[in-house]
Parts: sequence; C-alpha cells; structure tokens
Amino acid sequence: MKKKNNYFFIIIGMLFIIFISYIIAFNSGYYEFNNYKKATITQEKIDEFENDVKDGKNIDSKDYISNDYIDYSSKMSKVGSGISSAINKFIESGLSDFFSALGRLFV
Repeated sequence: MKKKNNYFFIIIGMLFIIFISYIIAFNSGYYEFNNYKKATITQEKIDEFENDVKDGKNIDSKDYISNDYIDYSSKMSKVGSGISSAINKFIESGLSDFFSALGRLFV
C-alpha cells in the first residue's frame, strides 16, 4: 500500500522552518548588523562631503548618494504582475457594475 503525502502538513512544516530561520536571524543580530553597515557607509559619505566642503571642492550630489536599488524582476514576475493587474481591473469593474445595478433596483 502506498503512503499518501499530506501536503497540508508539508506546507505547515516548511512555513515553520522559515519562521524558525527568521527568528534565529533576528536574534543573532543579522538585521542590526546590516543596518549598522548602512549607517557606517552613510557616515563615511557625510564625512567625505564635509571634507570636500572644507577643501572647497566642486560638490555633486551624485558623488555622495549611492543608488543600491537592484531590480529582481523577471519575465515570470512581470507576467504575474500583469495577470494580477488584469484580475484586479476585472473585479473592480465587475463590482462597480454590480453595485450600480443593485442601486438601480432600489431607486
């Protein structure tokens, strides 16, 4: 006899493992360390800006502000976003039509 996998318990188990990983990362100071690194980089840029002002150098904001944005989108995420937007528009138009028809019944 074949044993059937209970997908519900597999999903709950995976979510529990993710939750435990998050708790361990938070308690080990991973997030605080990343915030400290960002603050240190910012402080370094502030010090560099102040030194450049003292030296009378030409100041450009692009030299002191870094854009750390990374685009993680892929074709699949763009397709998913498009489908989500289409469903959202469909539901919104359907609901507005439903309530306007319902309003006409009672007026």
